[in-house]
Amino acid sequence: MKNLLFWIFLICGTFIFIGSCAKKEEEAASTTSCATDTTASGSITVGSETMSGVYLSPCWTGFADIAGQQIFPSDVKSGNTVVVVTGNTAISEEILMYTDTACSTPSMSWKQVRTDFTVGSASGSNYAVTFKDTTVKVKPSTDVAATHLNTFAANNPNITDTFTVGTETSVTSSGSTQYNLFLVTSTTVKHGEADDNATPSEADSMVMTKACQ
Repeated sequence: MKNLLFWIFLICGTFIFIGSCAKKEEEAASTTSCATDTTASGSITVGSETMSGVYLSPCWTGFADIAGQQIFPSDVKSGNTVVVVTGNTAISEEILMYTDTACSTPSMSWKQVRTDFTVGSASGSNYAVTFKDTTVKVKPSTDVAATHLNTFAANNPNITDTFTVGTETSVTSSGSTQYNLFLVTSTTVKHGEADDNATPSEADSMVMTKACQ
């Protein structure tokens, strides 16, 4: 359970922050590229809809407001949130960070691997889901990003990972069950804030639109 407490803290804090901010601001600028290098595979049925491929949020410059905090390097000026269906019971929830305001020059990627993705009962158009957190994948693309992560690690005795520019580091997570809420349409995905104990009451993330297969 390598560095478990550190990663759980960052995962929860990061996605809760993004979810709350998404209620206040969503940039209109979007992109048609896949953005992520994660390979999509399989599909997941959510109610009457099928979730498959890559879903990408608009490019959001609000990431600049938290540059240098938590997992966000000081050179971050924009980013996307992403959901990739990676199997019939697996997804990757991702934060892609960039050094410019157009989401074109990478700073760092953060990927939370979710397995055993199971769809439960409906609540209106939303569906309760459960999954397990198995791995966090982190890849700094700039010296600033790598230094930020390594400095953070050096100040936390439970962290033994070393982060290198251009290298994706995989860290084993707890494998604990998480509860969430997903809203899926023919072209979009939106989710709530994953919780250890109960399904959240609303889907409040940025809207992610199907970008590619």
